[in-house]
Amino acid sequence: MATFFCPHCKGKTKTRTSRGLSATLRELIYQCNDPECSYSFVVEAEAVRTLSPSGKPDPAINLPQTPWAQARTQEHQRADAEPLSTTT
Repeated sequence: MATFFCPHCKGKTKTRTSRGLSATLRELIYQCNDPECSYSFVVEAEAVRTLSPSGKPDPAINLPQTPWAQARTQEHQRADAEPLSTTT
């Protein structure tokens, strides 16, 4: 998980708890490690775009693809459409 620093004292924080809000969104509660600060805050971590297509895609998940991921998807589709060559 990503490291977040306290927005007030800039110290290290720890994750206190987290919960999934959806298949692509998670809410995390962080607390500052500095006992004099003790600031607590909520972070939302969300999957927002595809970098590499899944080998086992879930049809319910439809994230936009980066240009690189689009090219990879097209390569896979072309490879799947090509007939297998047989050698004798």
